[in-house]
Amino acid sequence: SVGAVDVSGMTEEEARRVVSSFYKSRVADGRALIFASEEARDTLDVESELAEQDAQAEQLSLEEARANKQVWVAESGTLGARLPVNEAVSRAFAVGREGGLAERMEAARNGVSVDVALSFDEEALEALCSSIDESAGEPRLDYGIAIDQGAVSVTEGHGGKAVDRASVARQLSEGFLGEASGKVVIVATPDEADVRIGADEATRVADEVQEALDRGCTFSFERTEWPLGAADLGAWVRTRVEERGEGFALVPYLDETEAASGLLGLIRDAGYTSAATVSFDVDGGEVWVSAREGSRYPHTADAAAQAQSALFGSEAAGSDAPSIAIQWGEAPSRTTFDEALEMGLIAPISSFTTEYNDSPSTANRRHNIHAAADLLNNSIARADGGEWSFNDTVGEANEEAGFQAAHAIINGEYDDAIGGGICQVATTVFNAVYEAGYPVTERRNHSLYISSYPTGRDAAIAYPDLDLTWVNDGTSDVLMRSRYTDSSLTVTLYGIDPGYVVSTQTGDWETGEPFKKRTKVDESEPEGTRYVKTAGADGRSVTVHRTVRDRAGNVLHEEDFTSNYAPIDEVTVVGPNTPTREREDTDKEATDKEEASVLSTGD
Repeated sequence: SVGAVDVSGMTEEEARRVVSSFYKSRVADGRALIFASEEARDTLDVESELAEQDAQAEQLSLEEARANKQVWVAESGTLGARLPVNEAVSRAFAVGREGGLAERMEAARNGVSVDVALSFDEEALEALCSSIDESAGEPRLDYGIAIDQGAVSVTEGHGGKAVDRASVARQLSEGFLGEASGKVVIVATPDEADVRIGADEATRVADEVQEALDRGCTFSFERTEWPLGAADLGAWVRTRVEERGEGFALVPYLDETEAASGLLGLIRDAGYTSAATVSFDVDGGEVWVSAREGSRYPHTADAAAQAQSALFGSEAAGSDAPSIAIQWGEAPSRTTFDEALEMGLIAPISSFTTEYNDSPSTANRRHNIHAAADLLNNSIARADGGEWSFNDTVGEANEEAGFQAAHAIINGEYDDAIGGGICQVATTVFNAVYEAGYPVTERRNHSLYISSYPTGRDAAIAYPDLDLTWVNDGTSDVLMRSRYTDSSLTVTLYGIDPGYVVSTQTGDWETGEPFKKRTKVDESEPEGTRYVKTAGADGRSVTVHRTVRDRAGNVLHEEDFTSNYAPIDEVTVVGPNTPTREREDTDKEATDKEEASVLSTGD
């Protein structure tokens, strides 16, 4: 058996199909509530916590919200959960092929059970665990390394609070693969923890990486060579923390996806026009990638794997720069998205992430962000001038479409509106497209300035009047994918990178209309109540200039994105029979008039 599936008498292909089918819905529907303590699990009313609205959702501090968080919703999709079916089935069938006689006889008598476990996106799992750490105070921070223009330095660390990453991953895997995959409850309490990676280990790795970068690496394709130095290679280097025996090690590695994409860009820039052109289609929930018939494909993924081994493998040490030849191969006519990404046929073109409050009080806004992100996920901008529209892709954010009431900008202040939060999705899309260099044909700024976004680079949506549209002027399709956590949204564009180089000049702020002060009476509040619902801010404007060039430095297009932000009124809420500022001003004005009248008549 493989996990809970009896595969006796099946071929490997049959076993893979049956195991995949058995676990597919469990993996897809996996959802867990993670509590920061036993007390939180036993006392929190989860539904009310996740449904409560916050009167200042847009203006809350992310840090403050995270510090108060006690429950997280972890979903298999946001964590990149994947079941390695092929690996598990291969292990099961290897028992009868590779084991000794005694092992095969034992298997024949008692059977063999192969355990299955989910793998998770390392960055997503680390982000979840780090959020849990932050709720307990100062989180642990390992020593590490930073690379700037090929120069490697050590980053400081310190002890603090941390949850056991391996334990969280194991509990999530067991819960998502169990019968009640959508009702998993986990307690993950951060405990005092020393740094896993100390200064000495980080220094050793920094020296190792610097030595590897200084050696450099030469890549060649056909008759062209690219000797890449420390600055070029350093942009592709990452580190991860791995368990080693009873301790941990900081392991440097080459991000092979980034490296493969970069090498493909060099090949295109050198004038090789036979690199594959791709298109995307979605069939039965699966994304397929098709390459132009007869096109040849440079195996940059294989070259990146060789570079990883040469720079950081067991035989990496040496004084000579490794030399790696990139080979040609036939591009598959049709393959899955994951396979195309793994082989380097496609790669991320650009990616952008925005954050939002993940406190239970902003549940509706978070729901709307996730709903809109799901609707645009796997949308396609066709090659050679295909236009992508936010409104056409997501549609109207109304109750019929499942959107909820959440805080949005309404008439110069933050208030409830169906679909509140989708403008953050549009802003995330806009910045991913902006960084990729594709022409933006329609974009409007929010009426009010939001400091958590890049200056002058937000995007407002109001169906059907305000839209965000952009054009794919490349020769291959572009696929848009979204990924979210409880506190962040990432939008990534995939395809064959056209190699655009984007530069930005942000102008100075210009002062606009000053903000006004308004008072609202809320009859539901106790008498004497007074609080500021919305903090005031003066209006202002700013212009962001974008220049898009090809890799040779030729300007392809330039545009200005001008944002005019209205003032944010300071809104004070008071209870009944509480003097408002307007009443106070009126009373004072009346008193002044009465005094002036007395003086003029001599009475």
